[in-house]
Amino acid sequence: MVEKTLIITDKQIKEYISVEDAISLVEQTWRWYSEGKIIMPSKVTTNMETAGVYGWFNSMPSYIAPLNVAGVKIVGGYSNNLKRGMPYIKANMLLTDPDSGFLRAVMCGDWISNYRTGAQPAIAAKYLASKTDVVTIIGAGLQGFHCLDCMSRILNIKEVRVCDINVEARERFIARFPNAPFKLISCDSNEEGCYGADVVITITSACAVLVEEPWIKAGGLVMTMGSYTEISEELSLKSDKLFVDQIAQGLHRGNFKEMTEKGLINEKSFAAELPDVVTGKAGGRDNDEQRIVAAIVGMGCLDLAIATEVYNRIVASKDNVVSVNMLD
Repeated sequence: MVEKTLIITDKQIKEYISVEDAISLVEQTWRWYSEGKIIMPSKVTTNMETAGVYGWFNSMPSYIAPLNVAGVKIVGGYSNNLKRGMPYIKANMLLTDPDSGFLRAVMCGDWISNYRTGAQPAIAAKYLASKTDVVTIIGAGLQGFHCLDCMSRILNIKEVRVCDINVEARERFIARFPNAPFKLISCDSNEEGCYGADVVITITSACAVLVEEPWIKAGGLVMTMGSYTEISEELSLKSDKLFVDQIAQGLHRGNFKEMTEKGLINEKSFAAELPDVVTGKAGGRDNDEQRIVAAIVGMGCLDLAIATEVYNRIVASKDNVVSVNMLD
């Protein structure tokens, strides 16, 4: 019998996996990475703007030995998508057999990418935050929602401050948590949102200084998400510890990219990679007074792990899913 390639939609993905599953898989995959069971080159960006196409995409390949899978996530930002009624960020996944190269599945990567993104700061805060009573989200978009959704499931949060230059975006964001067990506050400025916060997350595409050093209290945790510079150099340099999810990526993209180019940051500047904190190979916070900055650029192996779990569950279920004989 010829094995067929499955075509898996975003709707099907949501039927076979939960948010809690995604969070658990992200933490487990960080462990595998720390244990040397994953091969993952740094992501590569293709920017199409010079050709008149207003979009870019990252290619994020990886191999996960415990799951016996190799694959690639392709995710990008497309400026005209809002006009099409589509989200700015769009993701797709390819799963292959690492021994033969057989294409096991083509999958929509949107839900997986969103909740992988959200799971990362939730897990990082679990290991690095002194407390999580007051959380500030800078960037009231879809990815900010997923960050808070994941954090609210595993952390004790009492107050959330929402910051965005778009007032309507802040209102929409807050409306998505109608029965939240924590207080939600719309902040007119980032400074207002940051003062006294235990955890601050920046998740925008602004590539601008959104958080200044004097705004972050002793014991505060600041996490930047993605490929942009979003906090001041002073805050990074005056923090007690710096972390990244992967040093190789963290030096050439994300919050520390410009500082690396200026010679202000190098690989020795980081206390550790976050996967090593999860496994206990490296320490996290030493005391409740340390100010910590963590830059989370994003690792494709996390998406691949979630996608593989979905694939395995669909195969085990024997449900009817669209499939194609790629060898025809």
